[in-house]
Amino acid sequence: MSKHKKSQVEDPISPNLIPMIDIMFLLLLFFMLGADMAARETEDMELHEANKMVEIPKETDENNPETIVNIHHAVGGDGGCAVYDNKGICREKDHWKWSISRVSYDKEKLKERLQVLADLSLEDEVDKDAKKKLSKRKIMVRADKTAPYGDVQKVIEYCGMVGLYKISVIGAVPSVN
Repeated sequence: MSKHKKSQVEDPISPNLIPMIDIMFLLLLFFMLGADMAARETEDMELHEANKMVEIPKETDENNPETIVNIHHAVGGDGGCAVYDNKGICREKDHWKWSISRVSYDKEKLKERLQVLADLSLEDEVDKDAKKKLSKRKIMVRADKTAPYGDVQKVIEYCGMVGLYKISVIGAVPSVN
């Protein structure tokens, strides 16, 4: 019999980082996809204060989709519109843009885009007067504080032409004095 001890193999104790990295990437993906994407749909602008305001409940439902139409001043900054940059009221028609999800449209293209959006979510009933289907899609119109009101009227008119009738105009919360 041998009096030698059998040598024991030492297992190095080190954490396996690969599963932790996988979990971190999954969490990152989860938070990125779950983040509020409404900021992508809006333009930076100063909204007009509403003197009366009704809080619209936030219903995120696939059956009731919503779209934000922005009316904003697109010319500014270096070499831009001096009137608007100095907090004046700019009435140059070329300076005002209409956009959905940060994509600008002219009047005809906006009407075509609204028609496509309306057709994506039609209601089951037919409007008896117009003999056509209406859309379930909600439209929210956000306009800059100094935007021409005629542009807001045009957007509402185009919505009516394509069967969109659930329209809201967004304003800033009134300040409390």
